[in-house]
Amino acid sequence: MQTVVSTKEILRRAKESEDGEAYAAVARGPGFRIGVGARTAPKPAAVFIEVILDPFPERPRVSAERLAHQAEVVTRLQTRGYVVECDEDSTITCERRMAPARVAGEIRDVQRLIEGKERRRD
Repeated sequence: MQTVVSTKEILRRAKESEDGEAYAAVARGPGFRIGVGARTAPKPAAVFIEVILDPFPERPRVSAERLAHQAEVVTRLQTRGYVVECDEDSTITCERRMAPARVAGEIRDVQRLIEGKERRRD
């Protein structure tokens, strides 16, 4: 699932919403979801990308390889400027404010990183 999201539309929906926020999931796969949102507070309104990682999608089984890969993903997202938090359900939420013009490219890059298809720049 990869959909193009209009940051103008997300910002409009946030401004019209009661809580000043709007969100749309734009990509998902085993153990991850990527979404785009907007918040009107604090001013000025801002667009953000949210990445949710589930390190245990095969519960109760644990995959050491998946854990190692997701640890690398979290490290790389932090390097890219994402704020990382662990939720009560053990999912990992990574969020970064972003200029609207950069959202589509960032989503592509992050999805490739998560899916292990990122081109290395060594």
